Amino acid sequence: MQNNQLTTTIFCSAKTQYENLGDLIINKTLLSLMRNYGSLLIDDYEVPEWFCQELEIKDNERASKHYGKLTRKLIFIFTLKRLFQPNNRIYLLLTPGHTYHSEKSYSVTGVIKNLISFLVLRLIGVRICRFGASIGPFATISRISERWQAKFMYFYSVRDNISKEYAHKIGIDKVQIFPDLAWIMEKPSHQDTNFNIDGEYVLFSFRKSSHELDDPINYQSSLYTTLDEIVKLVCTDWQKKLVISYQVSRDYEVCKNIMDRYKGFYEIIFIEEQIDRRSVFSLYSHASMIFSNRLHVLMFAMICGSIPVAVVDASKHDKITGIFSDAGLMRLVIDIRNGVDQLKVLSNIAINTKTIKEQIATCIKQRKNTAEYILQSVMCDADKFENSHKS
Repeated sequence: MQNNQLTTTIFCSAKTQYENLGDLIINKTLLSLMRNYGSLLIDDYEVPEWFCQELEIKDNERASKHYGKLTRKLIFIFTLKRLFQPNNRIYLLLTPGHTYHSEKSYSVTGVIKNLISFLVLRLIGVRICRFGASIGPFATISRISERWQAKFMYFYSVRDNISKEYAHKIGIDKVQIFPDLAWIMEKPSHQDTNFNIDGEYVLFSFRKSSHELDDPINYQSSLYTTLDEIVKLVCTDWQKKLVISYQVSRDYEVCKNIMDRYKGFYEIIFIEEQIDRRSVFSLYSHASMIFSNRLHVLMFAMICGSIPVAVVDASKHDKITGIFSDAGLMRLVIDIRNGVDQLKVLSNIAINTKTIKEQIATCIKQRKNTAEYILQSVMCDADKFENSHKS
């Protein structure tokens, strides 16, 4: 007797930047959301065991445990089986985060192989989706690749309007906004309290540049000039401690350099070990302000109830300015290139702290509702969504 019950299998990968706490949390959030819509099958082949544990992947979801080296071919195997099980929907989720490419990072052969894979999957009924991503800038060949990938995808989205405009610019017509997954994350039930700090403090957490295409020396010169003003106001006029930490292992050096720059003049606490997803909440929730040029440091600050202040090259750091602009939070962005008196910017933030926190809380609620509505449309009302998306 044929089973007519509809089932959903969702393929995704655990492969990402393992040293980046932001990538860990947004991937964990995506997996948690998707468990509401079907059975997960996660490519964890050669992914570090500790990372799988942090993602809280269940044994029955781990493809490597059941299929070993066949893991990377599983989606094709399952899709072929679907020819005899038409009531099984199959989704493939792309990794969330920021995607951009230079000329050196893409090869013609790699582009062709990738596009053929996308085309084959689309033809045999796999619904390829991307949630919580931003895009660009792309080199010429990767612009072409992205445009064609979008044609083969079931749900193509970006997390901010700057990325949406860029998608339109490179020839992608059908693109939707899906919120950054950090807006949707939940606080862990257990929070590490190893970082209890007496007194009021602000927190710094910085990367060396906006992205790898920047000249780090020129960037850091502008950054440090701005930070000098901020530290003087915060530590001298406001009499707050300065705590410096890092979410990404490769940020250790630049954060330590910032500590060395100010340690002889102000009260500085430098946290030597990389913070994890438990300690981040206890540390961030007690900071009055968190200054950073990392998107998910700033996003986690919002979730923890602190005031996020983006200290960035605003013209280049689109993934931060895009999200802050969409949320109406551009008053929390300090541009290291424009030479405006940063003390006035910070004073205005301090005066309007209550209003800003209320605005952030509203943004979080709205984006959670938006994400829930879109996921329901894409994953549950899939046939209705597909018909409307074609029209």
